[in-house]
Amino acid sequence: MTTLDDLTEEMARLTDAPCTLEDPEFRLIAFSDHRTDDAVDSIRQRSILQRHSSEDVRAWFRGQGIEDSEGPLRTPADTELGIVARLCVPARHLGRVQGYFWLLDPDGRIDPATWPEAGRIAESAAHLLNVAERRQARRDALFRELVEGGRLAARESAADLADAAGLDLREPLACVLVDRPELADQVASRPARSGVVWARTGDAVAAVVRARLVADSSGGAGSGGTTGTDALLTALGIGRRLDSLDSVTRAAVGPVVPDIDSLATTFRGARVGLRVARTRPPGEVVRWSSLGPLALLGVARDDDLAAAVVEPAVQRFLATATPDVVATLQVWLDEAGSASRTAERLSVHRQTVYHRLAQVEQATGHDLSRGRDRLRLHLAVELAPFLAEPAPALTPPGRGAAPRR
Repeated sequence: MTTLDDLTEEMARLTDAPCTLEDPEFRLIAFSDHRTDDAVDSIRQRSILQRHSSEDVRAWFRGQGIEDSEGPLRTPADTELGIVARLCVPARHLGRVQGYFWLLDPDGRIDPATWPEAGRIAESAAHLLNVAERRQARRDALFRELVEGGRLAARESAADLADAAGLDLREPLACVLVDRPELADQVASRPARSGVVWARTGDAVAAVVRARLVADSSGGAGSGGTTGTDALLTALGIGRRLDSLDSVTRAAVGPVVPDIDSLATTFRGARVGLRVARTRPPGEVVRWSSLGPLALLGVARDDDLAAAVVEPAVQRFLATATPDVVATLQVWLDEAGSASRTAERLSVHRQTVYHRLAQVEQATGHDLSRGRDRLRLHLAVELAPFLAEPAPALTPPGRGAAPRR
């Protein structure tokens, strides 16, 4: 089956020139690996590395008449903007521009005799882009119905979405959420991959993934249940051609569920995971199975959780204590109350650990020798950074409440 990557390479071979395909907003869709002796300008480099062009460059090209051109159009060089002369081939379908092929041509060597065939390639690409966008819009709708609608309404949607990914209805799967620049603009035109189907969710892009693919990408886990994005992106069919984007990508994997009817469950888990991932360095994957107490973020409203686990004294302590005291408490709790391991991890004397823990007890009123108090503090320390301040407690009658009139 012909893909947009295939057509981009075909256009490059036809014209013997480096080629990129961009959407109407100049976001990169595909580029050729074609090599010539022609200079590669900064605009092509930026388009490939950053997946888009700057606003002044977009305005300059539009000023050359590319939006109205019915066929190939030469655009001149501009030394101030770092632009090399090009041949632009609009990709139109039913009179509407679906994208642009850009071919570097600093010496005007592209033979006009190739232009009719270039136009046919562009027309094929425009048709594929139109079909891809309509197909993606349908998949987005199916995904929303499955994660938001009732079970009866979602029955037919489940079959359609599973078919799009090549999944069985009773096959284990997981939802992966990826926060990556420009990905939402690119998923419609991505080649299909067995066991993976993409959906746009608003603030991130979701992939419904065969469970085995997620498991195969879990190697190299580090502390805290995170892994690098490399293996996961490869499993999802996103190649490592753009380090500048891979280094800012955040991703989360929801729990594995037995079938596509349970997609809402794994989607909710992935949303919690992505919420946590966004507080950590980019380039990591957060998995539901490693969230620990943070999984509670998905089962209650923030204000309810805050009221339940961050009592006023603990809230004041977390707001006013020095970072080293809070860090000591957190490490000590993570190390199951071992002062020696805490001192080793923090590179401090054990007596310093005891001194800081005494400050915690004094400020919070909790006794760290009691398991229940340790549990409450551990939950508060883990969850507080994600929660709004708890609502003020109601004042019981007879304790400062205004008398009834």
